[in-house]
Amino acid sequence: MAYELPSIDHTPCRLPQLDRAQLTDPEKGLWELWGTETPDLKRMELVARDPGRDIQRRAVAIDFGTSSTVVAMDTASGARELLRIGVRDFYEPVKPSQFENPTMLECLHFEAFAAAWATDAYRPALNWDWMRAAHEAQASFRDNPGDTNILSSILPRLKQWAFRSNEHRRVRLTDREGHAMELAPHTERNPVRGQPLAVSSTDPFDPVELYAWYLGMAINWRGRGLFLKYYLSFPVKYERAVKERILASFRRGLQRSLPHTLVEHHPQVLNEFEVNDLASEPAAYAAAALPHLGVQPSDEGVPYAVFDFGGGTTDFDFGLLRWATPDEEAKGYEQVFEHLASSGDNFLGGENLIEHLVYESFLHNVEVLRKERIQFTMPMDAVPFAGSEAFLAPTQAAQTNTIMLAAKLRPFLESDKPELPSQLKLDLIDANGQKKTCELALDTKALDALLAKRMRDGVEAFFLELAKLRPELPVNAPIHLLLAGNGSRSRHIKVLFDSEGTLWKPLLTQAFGESPPDIVVHAPLPMDEANPHAPTTKTGVALGLLSLVPGENTLLLNHVQTRHKGQAPFAWFAGRLRRKNFEPTLSPGATYGRWQELGPLQQGVFNLFVTTSPRAQAGLPEGHPELKKHRLDFPAAPAEARFFARATGPHTLELVAATDISELDDGSATSIIFLLK
Repeated sequence: MAYELPSIDHTPCRLPQLDRAQLTDPEKGLWELWGTETPDLKRMELVARDPGRDIQRRAVAIDFGTSSTVVAMDTASGARELLRIGVRDFYEPVKPSQFENPTMLECLHFEAFAAAWATDAYRPALNWDWMRAAHEAQASFRDNPGDTNILSSILPRLKQWAFRSNEHRRVRLTDREGHAMELAPHTERNPVRGQPLAVSSTDPFDPVELYAWYLGMAINWRGRGLFLKYYLSFPVKYERAVKERILASFRRGLQRSLPHTLVEHHPQVLNEFEVNDLASEPAAYAAAALPHLGVQPSDEGVPYAVFDFGGGTTDFDFGLLRWATPDEEAKGYEQVFEHLASSGDNFLGGENLIEHLVYESFLHNVEVLRKERIQFTMPMDAVPFAGSEAFLAPTQAAQTNTIMLAAKLRPFLESDKPELPSQLKLDLIDANGQKKTCELALDTKALDALLAKRMRDGVEAFFLELAKLRPELPVNAPIHLLLAGNGSRSRHIKVLFDSEGTLWKPLLTQAFGESPPDIVVHAPLPMDEANPHAPTTKTGVALGLLSLVPGENTLLLNHVQTRHKGQAPFAWFAGRLRRKNFEPTLSPGATYGRWQELGPLQQGVFNLFVTTSPRAQAGLPEGHPELKKHRLDFPAAPAEARFFARATGPHTLELVAATDISELDDGSATSIIFLLK
């Protein structure tokens, strides 16, 4: 059979017609398809080599991000390096930005890809002209902002797709051949440890698995060896079910990048193959940034706070860096990261902000869209407008319209100056699939005010969380505030965290009162052209993970995970309205299994209000778009019954109506499990 595989830069190349038996004949030695020693060469060579001799047990760290993914690994000498995936020209000088590998796929010929993908479990014979990833896919995305055929073939933000994926939010994709498809919801399909994978044409297409395969093909080549130990990081608020789905996809994709002869002739290596969740993204960033900044541990602990403004979410993380105790030193540890608390804003992410810029711009031009029958999509946390049912649709055309305007507005989000043209001509797709040229008016001032408000709200929530933790921190110790994530380079974030600026003191006073702590703000780690492998605000997460893997003399004590038995913390504020304002009784991080009284029932009815917004601590008025109202009926409850709730998972409450809390202990009251969404 013919083998056609991408080289390290994924340029397709055809190998000689060889029967697989010729490649695995024990009498002729074990043969495998390997990349050449120099990844620049756009060819593959057939070498007589036992892949079992190339097994590496060094760690590989992967920061799977919403916009970009970073891969870091230990070298044979103990140094650390970053990898470029799918760069068009490997002769080009190495730049730090190339290590931020775009988290996207480009679908050119799905049927040809699917046939090969379902034929071989290990190293299927894929052609780069069927499906592309990372930098090459991004180049197509950004170089063709008005080409709907290309844009509809690109699947960006794979992590966001996996996080949001469900039966009600289906994503549609059309390849370059015109083949349209609807992606099945992301599910957990874990390989069985120690057993070879099997594939079939009935397997659902998993974009995360394919992306992980591309990463694995860049990691596992002859010049480096075959790696078995992988570690991932996740946002602090990701619940265990989402993490396990993504980990399962990476286990399959990375394992499929191993040579089939390795699995066939050395099956025992599958017992060693591991892909594990190691630390939260902000905790990993702190592990890289603090040493890089020269911050040394102390015996009592150096407090740190991470504001990690990424593409999907903004995570808040708080902890201490201290020297190991004598007992910890006896176990080989030198320093300890204590993870004390975490929180965040699920909707303060760069990609979500772009969705809001698009949404507000379309609203501003709704009459133009009405005339041309143009549809678009709505951000998850946005509010529908009057008559929106005609404009908001889960169609390929609506998705493409949103993507096309997003490409035009992205520079506005990322630039240092708020500049936009007052008018923009854009080819959009109408409800009948026809291209229509629309002239849109852009309100620069209103859009910039939207960004400024949402970012300030996030920063206020961050300081409120830090203020809650202050009693647990060493007295009078300065707090090192680390700005992480590419979003922290925003012009608005720079102003909000400027300790010499006019906004700084009011922000601290609002959270801490008249005696705020001493806070040392560290700007996002910049790119160093002279040292491209140095940690940056983005690559620091993957590099920090490497310092936390077993054997690196650094202990990570995750008090948050211990408190919640390995599960993500409860993610919601839950309570009722009092005097037209939301009054939460349960808060994020609430202890699982502990009953709380929320108030009395009124004729067997209780209106439960919930939100994930950290702004709930400062108060949300009735009708606020971030509040969700749930009417709960207990028709059999006695007149004097009161409403009780307890957290049982990140997004679940157990609810019961009873006259007294003692009834909950003796089991006489009947409870229900309520899923928050």
